[in-house]
Amino acid sequence: MSRSYSEVMGAPNELYHWIPGELVVVVRLSRLPADEALESLLEQVRTRLNTFLSPYQLALEPYGTAGRWKGSPTMPPVRRRSFIFGLHRKQPLLAIFFHARHMDPGVADATPMVLSYLQARLDLLAQQGLQIVSAMPNWLVTAAPFYFSEGGPALPPRPAPQLEAPAPSNALIGWRMRLMEPDIPLDTRSAEDVLVAILDSAPHPDRIMSAATRPEFRRNWLLQKLASDLRNEDGAFSVEYDRYPLTNEVRTGRDYYNDARYYNMADHGLAVTGLVRDVAPRARIRLIRVLNDFGGGDLYPLFAALCDLGREMVAGSIRRLVINLSLTIMPDVRRLPYVWLDQRQWPTTQLYGVTRLLEHVEAGLRLLFESLHAHGALIIAAAGNDSVASRQQNAAPRPPRAPARYDSVLSVSSVNSQGQASMFANAANIAPADTGVATFGGDGYGVADGNTFPDAVRGLYIASTFPNGDHNDIGWADWCGTSFSTAIASGLGAHLMAQGWSAANSMIRLAARGDGRGEPPFGAEPEIPSLLGNMIRVQQRFGL
Repeated sequence: MSRSYSEVMGAPNELYHWIPGELVVVVRLSRLPADEALESLLEQVRTRLNTFLSPYQLALEPYGTAGRWKGSPTMPPVRRRSFIFGLHRKQPLLAIFFHARHMDPGVADATPMVLSYLQARLDLLAQQGLQIVSAMPNWLVTAAPFYFSEGGPALPPRPAPQLEAPAPSNALIGWRMRLMEPDIPLDTRSAEDVLVAILDSAPHPDRIMSAATRPEFRRNWLLQKLASDLRNEDGAFSVEYDRYPLTNEVRTGRDYYNDARYYNMADHGLAVTGLVRDVAPRARIRLIRVLNDFGGGDLYPLFAALCDLGREMVAGSIRRLVINLSLTIMPDVRRLPYVWLDQRQWPTTQLYGVTRLLEHVEAGLRLLFESLHAHGALIIAAAGNDSVASRQQNAAPRPPRAPARYDSVLSVSSVNSQGQASMFANAANIAPADTGVATFGGDGYGVADGNTFPDAVRGLYIASTFPNGDHNDIGWADWCGTSFSTAIASGLGAHLMAQGWSAANSMIRLAARGDGRGEPPFGAEPEIPSLLGNMIRVQQRFGL
C-alpha cells in the first residue's frame, strides 16, 4: 500500500443518517395541481403545518432558505421545493422538502421532534383536510465528514492486473463480461430499445472524452466505446452532470479494513455504466449525477431524478426503462429503531406509536418506488456492503438496505468468482420476500480468484491516481461491491425488457432459478442460502 494512502483518504468525525434540520412531507392531493398553482399550494401546506407546530415552539421554513444555505454562498440554489409522483393514482402524491427549526437556538436538529408531533396527530391534520401519508427526515444516500452513515463500495478501487493479449498493437482490448446462464434469453438487438438510467456519481462528459485520448487508455475498448457514444450525441450514452444541485458535504467510503474513510469516487458511476454497456451493448444509457464526487447525497436529487423519469414515462417519451441504483438509503431495517428512537424524549413512545412512526419515516420512499414500478420501470438496486463484521462473528449477513428491500425493486447481492457469498455482501432478501438475486461482485481484501488475481470486478477508472496513491496507466480498476453486481443485473434486465417482458416478470425471471418443475410444493432452498437468493453466473475475461 502506498505511503500516501492516509493522505488521499479522509476519516469522518461525526455520525448522522439524515441531514439535520431537513425533512420531507408527502401529502395526498385531491387532484393534479396546475404548475402555476403549485407554489401557492406549498405555502398553504406550510402555513397549516406551522399553525399546528407553533405551540411546540417549532416551525418549518421553505427549503433552500435556511440550514445549510444560511451564510454558505457555495450551496446551490433550490429552484424546486416539491415533486409530484404517483400519477397512476386518482389522487397523486406531492413530496415537499422543508427546513425544521426550534425557537430555542440550542436545539441543533429539530427534525425528529417535528416528525414526532406530526405523526402523533395525523388524524387531526386529516380532519383539517391535510392528508399526510409520510413524513421523514432528509435521509442520506450514503455518508459524509459532517454527515456520515454506512455506504460506498466494499473496498477502494485498486489497479487491475495488467495482462497481455495476442492482438495487433492498435487493437482495442480489455475486460469483458460473459453470461454463463443459457436460460436467460439475450435480445438479438442487444437491448437497443431500452433506456437504462443510472443514478450515481459521474465525471463530466468532457473528462470522459479527454481520458479516451490519453495514450495509455487508447486501447481500452470500453472507454473508447463510451467516449464514441458521447461524441456521436445520438442518445446511445449521455451524462446529465449538473441537472440536479449537489453538495460536497456528504461523503462515503471504506478502507481495506472496512473502517469508514472517504475518497474521491467520481468514477464509481462510470464503472457501473461501463458494466451495463458491456452486458447490453446497444442499450441507451443515461448516467444521472445524483451523488457527488465523494459518492454521497441526500433525498433531494434522488426524488428529483426519479420523479422526472416517472413524468417522462407518463408522457410516453420513455417506453422501456431500467433504473440502476448502485446506492443505499437510510439504516437497514434492523438498525432503524435504534437509530431513530435513540434517547427519545417526545411523544408516541408506546408500541403502536413507535410502529406507526417507523413505517412513516420511510413510507414516502416506498411509495415513490411503487409509483415507478406501476408505470412499468424495472428498478434494480444494490443490497449493500455492510456485512463484514457479521461474517467475522459467524452471524447472518445484514438485510438488504433501502431501496433494494422494497417489493417493487429487484435487490442484488454479491458472490465472488467461485460462486460463494462475498464477505461484505448483505442478504438479497428479507424472508419471506423473494425479489432478490446475487451475481458477481468480487470479494474482500486478500481474497484471490482461480488465477491468483484479486477477486474483483474489473471496471473503468480514469482518474490519474488511485486512492492508495498508485498511478493509473490502463484505465481499469478492481472494484468490489454489490454496486457492480447491480450493474450486471441491470444489463440483463435491459435484455428482457427489450424482448417485451414486463418489469414484474423481469424481476421474477432474474430472481428465479428455473421453471420450478420437480421442486417440492413449498419450493426449493435458494442457491446461496446465506444470502436468501439465487445466483446469476457470469464470468469476466481479458481479451479482444
